[in-house]
Amino acid sequence: MLTLIDYGAGNLTSVQLALESLGYEAVITSDPQAIQKATRVIFPGVGAAAAAMQNLQQRGLIPVLREVLERGVPFFGICLGTQILFDFSEEDGGTNVLGLLPGAAKLLRPTDSRYKVPQMGWNSMKQVRRHPVLSGVPDLSDFYFVHSYYPAPSDPADVIGVTDFGGTTFASMVGRKNLAATQFHIEKSGEVGLRILKNFITWDGRCDDNDSAKLFPIKRRIIPCLDVIDRRVTKGVKFQNNIDLGDPVELAKKYYDDGADELVVYDITASAQRRKIDVGMVRDVAKAIHIPFAVGGGIATLNDMSEVLDAGAEKVSINSLAVANPEIIAEGSRAFGRQCLVLGMDPVSNPDKERFPSGFEVTIRGFRERTGMDALEWAKRCEQLGVGEIVVNSVDRDGTRDGFELDITGQIARETQIPVVASGGAGNAAHLSEVFLKTEVSAAIVAGILHSGLYAIGELKRQIMASGVALRNTGF
Repeated sequence: MLTLIDYGAGNLTSVQLALESLGYEAVITSDPQAIQKATRVIFPGVGAAAAAMQNLQQRGLIPVLREVLERGVPFFGICLGTQILFDFSEEDGGTNVLGLLPGAAKLLRPTDSRYKVPQMGWNSMKQVRRHPVLSGVPDLSDFYFVHSYYPAPSDPADVIGVTDFGGTTFASMVGRKNLAATQFHIEKSGEVGLRILKNFITWDGRCDDNDSAKLFPIKRRIIPCLDVIDRRVTKGVKFQNNIDLGDPVELAKKYYDDGADELVVYDITASAQRRKIDVGMVRDVAKAIHIPFAVGGGIATLNDMSEVLDAGAEKVSINSLAVANPEIIAEGSRAFGRQCLVLGMDPVSNPDKERFPSGFEVTIRGFRERTGMDALEWAKRCEQLGVGEIVVNSVDRDGTRDGFELDITGQIARETQIPVVASGGAGNAAHLSEVFLKTEVSAAIVAGILHSGLYAIGELKRQIMASGVALRNTGF
């Protein structure tokens, strides 16, 4: 019996959908007796170490996890589920965790300031020893990471693969005997991630050995954006004169197949209409793709966040809500981990430098309301509150195809220590190369040039990479 451990860990739905796409069924359970009967176990996780341990203790799962491991049952950890396998985590001021592997989960501290924490995006893994679950997976394949902490085994023999992030090389895959675990999300890493998952399902729990490590460039992300009204993708200029472009699930699948690194889905009228996002649509998108995606619009409470994350989204984007109730950021970060929280920001230029030192004012409700807040000051405050990523969507450039707003985007990317995403104004590949080469952004959102057919993602990536920007190579 293939068993997915349910301890309120966040990415159960994504793993379940990945398994279903391979033709496998898993039992999702938090029942210790059911787990004892497992023939293989997947231990996923998104969130914070202290909350995870509290959930495991409350559900009486710690003894049974130890028992199935000692019995030789093939066992696979993912992200937080990997970090808490060790003795100790530096997260939350220091937390004793499961103690199933010697070592600790440590805070990611890149030595190069251009690399922002959490690491959020695609990065390569150097295989330092052979392992059955990596059969058929090319060395230096790209995988999807979203984390602030990393596993640091005490025994180097437990390291299977390593990844460099800004000069810090860390174990991105570990294993011992019948245990294998990744810091990256196999369920959101496209075909190579699915290959690891399939290999695990046929693995008998026994192993092999050998190899070495390397420094990897920052891989920027290309993120198609789907603006949705009444479950139809739409595109306009500054949220005006919108035209119907089709079904969001079909477009999400197309962009996934074409090589998108992530997706973002915005219900662009939900906040203005003060209604909830379409969770059914979120669930359908999650079934169609195996890369990360964020959703925004109509998120009003922690329960709303939980619903969309449980439906299969990796991240929740908040904008108007954060302005109205900044504490929701801290609450969401504690509940789900900061890597799940994206601040959507819609800055508009404002020449009143006395009131707006950055030269930009924050707007909300689809550009409809000005807030009187300086964009850079707001970004810094939200970082302190616990947001994990900031999307800077320029009101002045949205839908114009005149290029990204480099000024405020560059300021925020330079002055904060978390990933920043440029949005609004992409008209050609040169605009994307420019924002990557002239600012420290981690990713860029594109919409109109893809929706119109002006570019396919493969051709867009090929031209950007030719300018010297490192991207995930998806075969073009």
